Amino acid sequence: MRWRPAFMAEVFETLQQLGLRACPVCGSAESLTMSQFPVLMVDGRFPPEGDELPLGDYREGDLTFAVRVECATCGHLMLFDAQRHRDGDAKILEREIAEDSETRLWD
Repeated sequence: MRWRPAFMAEVFETLQQLGLRACPVCGSAESLTMSQFPVLMVDGRFPPEGDELPLGDYREGDLTFAVRVECATCGHLMLFDAQRHRDGDAKILEREIAEDSETRLWD
């Protein structure tokens, strides 16, 4: 799965409107890249050990889909909650197309 190009463009525009035009660490304006792929973060406890719960039945915590922006110059990494950039029921993910897997929005 990857972000839909239209969603990436909306996030890119929003982040620029909020002032993210260059890396906040090294100041490089040309080296910011946005990943096409979501970062999945789990905020919660680890599942109990053993065979107490069937796989997929542990629901303690939250799952966050994040947009990853990285500076190619200094390596500074920023994550943005995709839910904050979502409009209603608009689809923001799509199945990956193998030949497009290396394309980057900010290059």
